[in-house]
Amino acid sequence: MRVAVFVAVVCLSAVGLCAGQDVQASIRKSTNIPAQELVPALKTLARERGLHVVFLAEVVGTARTQGAVGDLTTTEALTRLLEGTSLGYSYLDDKTVTIVPVSSNSKSDGQDPSDYVGSYSQGNRILTTRIASAADVPVTNSPVDSNSREEGTAGVLLEEVVVTARKTAERLIDTPQSVTALTGADLQRLNALRFRDFANTVPALTFTSVGEGQTQITLRGVTSGADISPTVGVYVDDVPYGGSTVYSSSSVLALDLGLFDLQRIEILRGPQGTLYGASTMGGLIKYVTQAPSTAGVHGGMQAGVADTWGGGIGYNGAAAVNVPLAPDKAALRASGYFSRDGGLYDNLAMGQPDVDRSNTYGGRLDLLLTPIDGLSVRLGGFLQDIHRKGAATADFTSSGQPIAGSYDQSRLYPEPFDQKFRLGSATVTYDFGAAQLTSITSYQTVETFYRNDLSAVYGPLLGAFGVVRAAIDQTPATHKFTQEVRLGSTGEHTLRWLIGGFYTGESTSFGSNVVVADGTGRPLPLVLANANVPSHYAELAGFGNLSWRITDALEVSGGARVAHNNQRFEQIGTGLLVGSLPLARSKDTVETYLADARYKINEHNNVYARFATGYRPGGPNTLVVDPTTGERLNKPTFDSDSLKSYEIGAKGESDERVFGYEVSGYRINWSDIQLRTVVGPASVIANGRRARINGAELTFTARPVRDLTLTSGFAYQDARLVDASTALGGQAGERLPNVPRFTESVTADYRYTASQLQPSVGASLRFNSDRTTSYSQNLTIPQYMLPSYTSFDLRSGVMLGSWALQAYVHNLFDRAGQLSASATYASLGGPVQVGLLERRTVGLSVTTEF
Repeated sequence: MRVAVFVAVVCLSAVGLCAGQDVQASIRKSTNIPAQELVPALKTLARERGLHVVFLAEVVGTARTQGAVGDLTTTEALTRLLEGTSLGYSYLDDKTVTIVPVSSNSKSDGQDPSDYVGSYSQGNRILTTRIASAADVPVTNSPVDSNSREEGTAGVLLEEVVVTARKTAERLIDTPQSVTALTGADLQRLNALRFRDFANTVPALTFTSVGEGQTQITLRGVTSGADISPTVGVYVDDVPYGGSTVYSSSSVLALDLGLFDLQRIEILRGPQGTLYGASTMGGLIKYVTQAPSTAGVHGGMQAGVADTWGGGIGYNGAAAVNVPLAPDKAALRASGYFSRDGGLYDNLAMGQPDVDRSNTYGGRLDLLLTPIDGLSVRLGGFLQDIHRKGAATADFTSSGQPIAGSYDQSRLYPEPFDQKFRLGSATVTYDFGAAQLTSITSYQTVETFYRNDLSAVYGPLLGAFGVVRAAIDQTPATHKFTQEVRLGSTGEHTLRWLIGGFYTGESTSFGSNVVVADGTGRPLPLVLANANVPSHYAELAGFGNLSWRITDALEVSGGARVAHNNQRFEQIGTGLLVGSLPLARSKDTVETYLADARYKINEHNNVYARFATGYRPGGPNTLVVDPTTGERLNKPTFDSDSLKSYEIGAKGESDERVFGYEVSGYRINWSDIQLRTVVGPASVIANGRRARINGAELTFTARPVRDLTLTSGFAYQDARLVDASTALGGQAGERLPNVPRFTESVTADYRYTASQLQPSVGASLRFNSDRTTSYSQNLTIPQYMLPSYTSFDLRSGVMLGSWALQAYVHNLFDRAGQLSASATYASLGGPVQVGLLERRTVGLSVTTEF
């Protein structure tokens, strides 16, 4: 049988190319090859360096590379691309490199050297060449197999992580800001299916939730408690998710994405207003999906089952496949997933167990087209539905004691949650050589329905009217179009630049309806409140960034963004408690700024300083007038709030890339905080005073011995009001709600790769210190104390051929840690609704790739 050999060659012009192997290998060039399949990565390197790269298709197969990013020689770039692949390289001449197995010292599979035939591209021609057997080529550089080191040597190499935090691919270690990157392998190791499964492993990331799909996210303590609009942005690839304004309810509906077929998740801490715009004051979470590849047919499958103490049985399944449609021109990737959460909380009033059980399913279709050199078109469609039967909260007293059991609630109305998310996007890039043009177009819809039981509040108040049961149905919906165009320089130059424009048009509606019933559940014809709030938000922004490499070691950058928005909203309402409000409009222009400096101590260590600003857009306000004089009692608009962040940090790794670290310290000054307050009989939005957050983070990763990986993430956050706030009920110096002073996560994983079964064992320890949920003088939402908690997870697995089996236990010691709480109805006689750590859960998962 003839053995296929692939030779990838794209030659640059002869200008500037060196004649000798030694000279060619020693020249440093800008390299920007992200993690991907190895075949297209080698093609890119061949094109950029003017090389013939020769390899056996059977040997390279569907191997993946962690990428190569930075100012690298050809030798360094090849070494980084091949790290962890069990492959090495050798020069046949000054322009030809062969890729061979590290262990090769004899002919492969007994093939005759004449059987090694390969093709490579030259312009639009396909040429053929014959080479000697790869077994006859000596491997001159082979420190690439991380598991081939002899026992007793230093540990294996750490993974090279590439991120796009600054809208260009670069090594994580070179990014002058605090970033956590979780790869698909990290998520698989944690058995993470949804946001809550990875969130408490990330330093300075906290959240409150009443169930899947209903979550408020906080980074670096930037929260006033119940935020009226998001302080953390969420992106799917380069597309922003959800609404931007206070009228979209997006602050409590953060995207809870199914975590399958992801390349990585990037968590950017600190304000990102210059490059990412509004509502990224605390930071940003970016879900980076797997892109289609023309390298070959491949894919994967995953399935699992889990049993929770005192709850139901959950299960999940997922599959993905990548299919090339035309060689080097087109590929299609399709994926789908489903997960069922078995539920944990029991509704005693209705006799329903596990009311928070939920089903989540979604899918993605992604088409990649590369019709000509330099042009890439990626078209994607994504959908996800969440259906939950009830709220994942238990009823507690204000003193922190469960009213019944720790995972029991008493709700006279069921509290379902349903959400449909649809997203279509088109990303077009064109490489001009000196610059790259990128266009991202998207349209999304997010339609949600959820119900909150108000029986404990309205039952006693309206008992004279026969009311026993009451609930409020809420139906927020967002339809959003975005367009971003940016042009950025490529390569490593003294000056690097990026300019761009952004537009979003968002139409939202927020419906709410209070329903009441008697003790038998029969609806009563009593209209208390039935309202709809349609609104529209349009923003046009321009941004730019300039980086100046002053010396080989020192680089400084500066950026700015100017955003102008127009908004309008009105309220259409009927009922005893609500009425209609006239159309209101507003205009707002906001500038944000960024400046940073990075000093490269050496190839493995950097220090940096960063200043950045962020904001949330202002908007039109509810009209409140004096019923006697007709005089307006509040401002017609509320202002954008603003945030300034000052950060210093260091990132590095040992010379052998066995140990890695990231440390940062910061101060955040937050002013004109947007909040809700009461003016006369109405709730309106106003701007408060100031808050200050001081904090530090430390992340440590190590592979000190063969097959052992250790990681640790620590965060300290001191988030406080600077000024007293009557609207919030907070005193000067009081802590901001839901922000722990200390969080810590530690993981350890060991895989015995010398065995064919590759048995593995791992553990995770997570700690959160105590938090408050409101302010000490707040009479509307009483303060509730969330105690500190610790959780401990175990996992173990084996490989059976291409199948990976893993058994795990989450919350081994079955601690009822309190994650979040809402005391909104406690002042009116209702319970505090507390979300708790999932009870001890035992599960089994199986994963395969093909």
